[in-house]
Amino acid sequence: MKKWNKLLALILAIHCSLYPTYAYFITSTEIESKIKTLGYNFTLNGNGGIFDSEDVTIKNSATILPTPTKIGYNFLGYSNILGGETNYSININNINEINNKEIFANWESINYSITYNLDNGTTSNHKLEYNVEETFTLPNPTKTGHTFLGWTGSNGTTPQKDLVIPKGTTGNLIFNANWETHLFEVDVNPIIQNTTYNSGVDGFTFSVWLNGEQVADRVKDYYNEAVPYGSTVRVYVYDRNGYNITSFRDKTWTVTDSLFINPSWYDNIPPTIKTFNVTNLGLHANQGTETGWDIRIYVEGYDEGTGIQKYQTWLVPYGNGSGSPRKDGNDRLMTDVINLNTASGRTFCAYAIDNAGNEAEQCKTIRN
Repeated sequence: MKKWNKLLALILAIHCSLYPTYAYFITSTEIESKIKTLGYNFTLNGNGGIFDSEDVTIKNSATILPTPTKIGYNFLGYSNILGGETNYSININNINEINNKEIFANWESINYSITYNLDNGTTSNHKLEYNVEETFTLPNPTKTGHTFLGWTGSNGTTPQKDLVIPKGTTGNLIFNANWETHLFEVDVNPIIQNTTYNSGVDGFTFSVWLNGEQVADRVKDYYNEAVPYGSTVRVYVYDRNGYNITSFRDKTWTVTDSLFINPSWYDNIPPTIKTFNVTNLGLHANQGTETGWDIRIYVEGYDEGTGIQKYQTWLVPYGNGSGSPRKDGNDRLMTDVINLNTASGRTFCAYAIDNAGNEAEQCKTIRN
């Protein structure tokens, strides 16, 4: 009978060795899993990772350990100490290697890429990759003629300056620079005979194109206070009978600041001395001798090229005596002009000069 009992026990032992032994484990809040099998006891520490499987199979002293997951990290295997070298893969050929041990998951942080769409802006010291353990701030880019509004993209649709990427962030990131374009004024006014006319003058016209699109046709004045940086402004100047265009005919500018454009016209038409009167006022009142005379002269000049009165005149008397200074005004008083009672009298000449430098002369002779 004893022989039969021994034989039955041997058959059962062999039968059990042919089939796998199953053990179950659950993860705790500390990410620590304890596995107990018949005759084996070991602990898996996820080291911040979590286990999805609760089943461990041991067959012929071999097992495949569960693979934990941890956001932002690649699993490297298991170590005998926390943070040590990787001693085990998930394939354990001899369960006795880990029996009665606590082994720890080893992790390697994943490097993620950062892509910047700068829209022709520039930046420096910007990171091209990062990992889950880092906290960093995106640099604010610059762009000539623009103000940086902020980043959008992986952070959402609301632009943010000095954007902080916090620890724990994962995944490849894309950021787009958002800009506000600076606006400048463009003012085109004609210059006629060296005088600028802020509201233009009839008959002096030009056309304007903004970024290739005509915005003004044969106008005498143009103003725009909101022209974007980098825009092109083209001005074409038309002829006016009797005038020469001395600035430019057709020219294009690139807006990098406020533009004040002044097409210029000059004529070659001499001005007209419209009125020229010379009056002898008699001997100078304070003159001790009767050799000096006071003379009043009235001169009015007129520029027939534009119909606009220009610089008035200055006077030069021929013979002895002082002349009138060169200054504007049409009423002159010349004091103490001597020898007016000579036989030939005294000749006075008026010169009318317009802004273009065209001159006219007229002379009168008076006697005592």
